[in-house]
Amino acid sequence: MKILWVDDEIEGFKPHIMFLEQEGIEVVTFDHPMEALKTLSKESFDLILLDYRMPGLDGLETLKAIKKVAPHIPVALLTMVTDRDVMEESVAEEVFDYLVKPVQPSQILALIKRLQTKEIKQRRMGKKLVSVYQELSSIPPNYEGWLRKARLFADWRLDTPGDENLLGELSAQNIEFSRWIERNYTDLLKDPNYDFSHNILEKNVFPLLDEGKRVALFVFDNFRLDQFIKMIRNLPSYLRVTQKDYIAILPTATPYARNAIFAGQLPIVIERRHPNWLLDNRHERELFEENLKEKGFGWASRRLVKINSLKDLQELQVGGSDIEAYVINFLDLLSHLRQDIDALKELAASGEAFMRWSAFVLEEADIVGKFTQLAEMGYVIFLTSDHGWVEADTPVIIHGGGELTRGLRYKFGDSVRPGGRGATVIHDLEAHGLPRQKGKGRLALAINYAFFVYPSDPHRFEKVYTGGIYHGGISLEEMVIPLIRMEKA
Repeated sequence: MKILWVDDEIEGFKPHIMFLEQEGIEVVTFDHPMEALKTLSKESFDLILLDYRMPGLDGLETLKAIKKVAPHIPVALLTMVTDRDVMEESVAEEVFDYLVKPVQPSQILALIKRLQTKEIKQRRMGKKLVSVYQELSSIPPNYEGWLRKARLFADWRLDTPGDENLLGELSAQNIEFSRWIERNYTDLLKDPNYDFSHNILEKNVFPLLDEGKRVALFVFDNFRLDQFIKMIRNLPSYLRVTQKDYIAILPTATPYARNAIFAGQLPIVIERRHPNWLLDNRHERELFEENLKEKGFGWASRRLVKINSLKDLQELQVGGSDIEAYVINFLDLLSHLRQDIDALKELAASGEAFMRWSAFVLEEADIVGKFTQLAEMGYVIFLTSDHGWVEADTPVIIHGGGELTRGLRYKFGDSVRPGGRGATVIHDLEAHGLPRQKGKGRLALAINYAFFVYPSDPHRFEKVYTGGIYHGGISLEEMVIPLIRMEKA
């Protein structure tokens, strides 16, 4: 470790310098910034300690000059308690840290350790970043490939929340994913070899009943892949866990995706059989009963419980039937109500806050305890969701008049027309397994992180809804869903 220390009173720090040198740290000192700048252009340093209050050229001016000569070297400013304005102004120059005088040698050592820790993390992240990019480039753009990419991004997000490289790359991949969906979705939907919301139970859950096993299914409304991964990372070792991922149907909204899961049918079939059932979320039980009977499992005893509050989840009594289904319905309420209830705005101000809140609620309800109880009773437990979510940040003006349906990420309408590149329009609803909603024959879907605003007052809508937690559109976060299987090890 080699330090450059610039201070017009450097002679007064000789004991500090001797202490640092005894710790194996090389210290080069100057009492004038111009001499330090000359040396900096010739030698390399790991850290610069810079006094703010110096005659001639003050610390802030010296800092700017340093960043021109050696922008990669971290700088710590030595300031007085009264120099708060200096701290604020120096933020723009990317100061690594501050030391308030009088400075103690132990403070400098602590600063060096923080720097070394940061450098180690940066090296690790740099290696991981290269590894992620290499893996992404090797994954083909097909059904299985997009599932792998979504899993890679979910792991990355959990390991480095808020990473700008991740967010930028994920956004770029979402655009490519949306183009792939536009080209391939209808063909994939017809092919029974691919897993989607409407066939996931028939292919993966129901067959266990024929094997004489009892099954429990938890459907978490508005729960994302990274949330599931975080949950299963913390499961006890006596639960054997396996995971496969699949793609949720469009639009990625509860009336369509969740009803398709329980009905085992695409929304167009549900609407033909039961007109208007897609307009609400009140018929999962009837659809589930019908699905079991059609697939030859009418003999199985069954129970479906909708859980609408934390108290309901805490008091939930599990087990007793051949197949149990639990719909955890209230996690999504926060994202829907965040604009309407002042008390929730702060809590749901970001996706990270929503994830923390959801994790807290599930921990309070001892959800793992319920998994354990079911496993001890011999159940095979499945976890899934109807759809994920995104934090929307890009407003797209939507045209179509008063005939448009509600929804910030999807809208049905006969003349629906987005005014930007952040959306796509489906003209053939039937090919996408969808009925006309209230007679509306087209569907606009937001892609990536867009959301729809009306042309009447777009700035007001933008201000209200930017940064909200929404679903219904096309993105890896909304469409790639896990089916997690757990049983006693």
